[in-house]
Amino acid sequence: MEIKRVHALVFSGAGTTTAVARRFCESFAKASNQLGMPVEVEVDDITPAASAVPAIGANELVVVAVPSYGGRVPAPVASRLSKLGHVGTPAIMLVTYGNRAVDDTFIELADTLESKGMVPVGGAAVVAHHSLMTNVAQGRPDQDDLSVVDELARQVSSKLAHAACARDARLGSVPGGRPYREFGGVPFKPRTDEELCVRCGTCVVQCPVCAIDAEDPTKTDADACISCMRCIDVCPRGAREIGGGLALGAARKAFAVKCAKRQKSYLL
Repeated sequence: MEIKRVHALVFSGAGTTTAVARRFCESFAKASNQLGMPVEVEVDDITPAASAVPAIGANELVVVAVPSYGGRVPAPVASRLSKLGHVGTPAIMLVTYGNRAVDDTFIELADTLESKGMVPVGGAAVVAHHSLMTNVAQGRPDQDDLSVVDELARQVSSKLAHAACARDARLGSVPGGRPYREFGGVPFKPRTDEELCVRCGTCVVQCPVCAIDAEDPTKTDADACISCMRCIDVCPRGAREIGGGLALGAARKAFAVKCAKRQKSYLL
């Protein structure tokens, strides 16, 4: 089948998942060019709550890239993808994880895509620096991790070039189970240094769940917040940080011990 555009839709708190998605798109474009089938590349950030998921046309490969939160797809992603769909469109699943496990992330994402008529044809789990437990998986994805992304791009490019339609290239199996793993979020939430905050509203616009008060950005709805670290990453003044004190320090220490063994990035 002919692919004219590779189109990435990315949910990314601290930006690492975006970097992985861009790497795949660049590698896929390179591999396709070598096969004599040049493609365009488009990367859309669907993290902010007001994000509009663009229409997907024929002859596109859709890449959905998400971090694994507690072994699940981030809660806002399903609503972002609710209007997505072009029956028979091939889709790639990229999942980043912080050196623990992806649990049911892939099967949940595959179910979401297939409910919109899309066909998962490939995927990869990529270890990335943990955005909350920041002492875990530091420096990742590294070159070994990115080589897995490159290999996925090469394999999918070749597979689609020799397939009559996406169904011919469909993944044979997707890891995970149903019902999906329960995940109730984490107790650590961002807080604001009111002396540094200039109320610019950047965090308000970028928050994926509208948890930050538009009238007073120093206030965060802890129940709505999903601790994605987006507000911390985008704040131009460095006025936001994760709260938790000694409890957060203890959690990071315990998590680092639990996840001390280097996990690998891998293809589905």
